[in-house]
Amino acid sequence: MFDPVKVINGTQISPEACKEMEARQTAVWVSVESEGYCLRYYAAGLKADGPNPLAVAWMPGDVMGGPKGVRHQAGLGVAAMIEQSQEQFSRYGVPFIFLGRPGTYGSAGKHYDIRHTPLEAKLMASAIDTLKSRYHISRWVLGGHSGGGTLAAEFLAQRRDLQCVVLSSPAAAYRARLKARGWVSRLKTEVFFDPYDSLNQIPDQPARRIFLISDPRDSNIPFSTQELYFNGLKLHGHAAWLVPLRKARGPTYHSLVDFGQAAEGMCASGMATDVMLQTLRAMPMQSDRISN
Repeated sequence: MFDPVKVINGTQISPEACKEMEARQTAVWVSVESEGYCLRYYAAGLKADGPNPLAVAWMPGDVMGGPKGVRHQAGLGVAAMIEQSQEQFSRYGVPFIFLGRPGTYGSAGKHYDIRHTPLEAKLMASAIDTLKSRYHISRWVLGGHSGGGTLAAEFLAQRRDLQCVVLSSPAAAYRARLKARGWVSRLKTEVFFDPYDSLNQIPDQPARRIFLISDPRDSNIPFSTQELYFNGLKLHGHAAWLVPLRKARGPTYHSLVDFGQAAEGMCASGMATDVMLQTLRAMPMQSDRISN
């Protein structure tokens, strides 16, 4: 089971322990800036030796709202995460991978310190590359919620193997989000990456579809900042759709994980965009789920 205390204090996993997890196909060892990290993943439907022409990957949101509070993953463990991935694979018929961000869902690292930083982006990019090589994955449907969606937006500018990208309530215009929340002082002290700065670096790939899903009432990541990023995508000529859904639960109206993962599955299965949008709009309100 995932330990909240380890999330707060930081999780350490030795190379030897990571090798055992790698043998069970639940971890990858990645090295960035001369330091190694064991990052966990929970998959279903992958052919062990490949090829896997297409795989879906999901990156969760933050699990800490402050330096001492842990949310979302309490009561979950490895078996539960694999079961979730199996449900997604069974529903859409495409291999599904849940990627644990540093310090979350069993991955090594101190989540509160690493989240949103260039180091986190490098670590997650390396994990995706390692999985691509290990399982001979040709193309990705990549998505994420909140901070995970911020990462997915960042990788749009770095990768040419993305068939679909789903951004669920992302801080894709991170600097604008800090300003909108009144956290101007953090602009001088916080080290972060901002996908909005990389809009002009996103490869021109007309066949790739991008979906940005958000509740207009979102008070965590204001809708105006998400709209700003979407307008940037359209200005650069990318095939993108903004999907405003008043389906999140209060008081923050932030979580639309059910919709993000559904959009990933539908896009991976090749469903037409108009049918996807109709399906998303017809879905019931966001469930009260633990994982994000």
